[in-house]
Amino acid sequence: MSKIEIRNHPKFFNVFISGPKGKLKLYTRNLDKGNRFYGEKLVLYKGIEYREWDPYRSKLAALLLERPISNFLSEDINCLYLGASSGTTVSHLSDIAKSGVIYSVEFAERSIRQLIQNTSRRKNIIPILDDARYPQNYAKSIFSSIDLIYQDVSQPNQAEIALTNCNYYLKENGLLIIAIKSQSIDSIQKSEVVYAQEKKVLEKAGYNILESINIHKYAANHIVLIVKRK
Repeated sequence: MSKIEIRNHPKFFNVFISGPKGKLKLYTRNLDKGNRFYGEKLVLYKGIEYREWDPYRSKLAALLLERPISNFLSEDINCLYLGASSGTTVSHLSDIAKSGVIYSVEFAERSIRQLIQNTSRRKNIIPILDDARYPQNYAKSIFSSIDLIYQDVSQPNQAEIALTNCNYYLKENGLLIIAIKSQSIDSIQKSEVVYAQEKKVLEKAGYNILESINIHKYAANHIVLIVKRK
């Protein structure tokens, strides 16, 4: 462990930073002390252990570094995470939402096994092996209202999958954050055209796009949309 001066993020609850403006590093307070999740750096500062949050491994970290206007994190947030993979971003949400629950849906059996192994000591993560295209299939695993749906799936109909889950689970005034990978939707069409098409799908369904944020420098051909039902 190394000693780095860590301070509260000026906006986002339970997120911490170090370094000068323009070269910020992100951290969350480690809920599972002494244990790494994906090889991240552990930092001890004033007796508290923090985990460095890598924006090249987590699109949510990339989003935060791009300074969105919307504030969507809290200690008691209940999040439905679609496309949880082995749980890199899920683990940081677990650090943040100590009193909430992160329902983590993943279709790949190998990834869900890693997620279960890595999160066995984190009681606020509920791993769910299922297909995000069919939200009714995992209704029995979700036992609280959903404040935030976070989606990071490599599917050609990303907006439609998000809408299906929002209509099924998202509470009134809840938010959707969707990471759109243009090449997963259409590998030939220009990224800007693909993004515009996905935005139209969301808007036609009665959702308002609050922010559209480019994270290309961390994840190629990706934007992140922050969306709210009108």
